[in-house]
Amino acid sequence: MTEKTPESDEVFLARLAEWQQGDFSLDCGDFLFRDVSELTDEGEDDGGAVFDSETVGFAVISQTCDVARESERVPYVSVCPMVVVDAKRIGEIERGQAPRFGFLSATPDNVVVDFSRTMSVSKKLLVSWERQRGCEDERQQLEFARALETFFGRFAFPDAFVASVASLRKAILSKYPKGESDLGKAVRSIREIRAYPHASWSDMAAVPITFIAILEDEGKRELADREEIRKQIWPKISAIDWQGPFSLREGGLHMATLGDLTAADYLNSYPLDVNSLSFARRYIA
Repeated sequence: MTEKTPESDEVFLARLAEWQQGDFSLDCGDFLFRDVSELTDEGEDDGGAVFDSETVGFAVISQTCDVARESERVPYVSVCPMVVVDAKRIGEIERGQAPRFGFLSATPDNVVVDFSRTMSVSKKLLVSWERQRGCEDERQQLEFARALETFFGRFAFPDAFVASVASLRKAILSKYPKGESDLGKAVRSIREIRAYPHASWSDMAAVPITFIAILEDEGKRELADREEIRKQIWPKISAIDWQGPFSLREGGLHMATLGDLTAADYLNSYPLDVNSLSFARRYIA
């Protein structure tokens, strides 16, 4: 093997430094994964290697700092396949009903990132691909990172709690995309809804719940008044038919901005997967 010259090392590092989380490349190979092993024509075990040729590209999901780090320390990056979906699925992604998928700007129509599958590639292979910028600004970088966090960091709520909040989720999803209803305006004025348990999730006796509705900044709300937003949201929360040990704590809806909350409030509560809110919205060019 020929030893690389310092100049080639510099070129490699310079090209590597161009890449960041969310960048992507199209038509750069197949996705490799493992399935049940089968015998080849020669009668040997194929090791379960499967190539998915339907993949149209790959998007980097490793953190930018890990991408840029020396390859001797971190030689690989993680990528997810980019796939084509139909218009119905695009609508579900925009409404937050398909968190396994994420959007990037500058992709071909109906091409999204499939977070449910990942693959490691060497940095030497990465820099051989034709890079396209996936996030055009800091806002898009944050939204893509949050979409990753939503998928990989989702909390496994107890089944009884999930069944309990099904009516709330249905009400929000049905109104989120509709512009005329006051409930729709109220929901779109909220960036996140979190559940705060006043006992351990595994407590079989009683787990009172407070919902925290984190409001958008004032300039982004369709309903500016907090009490008007509460007026629209509260009937859906108070109507929940609770199952198991779960119940609504008295006065169990807290309206707040991020600035109103303490770190403990946020870290000790759990995000509800009820709609896209601000986390999975499609990028607008």
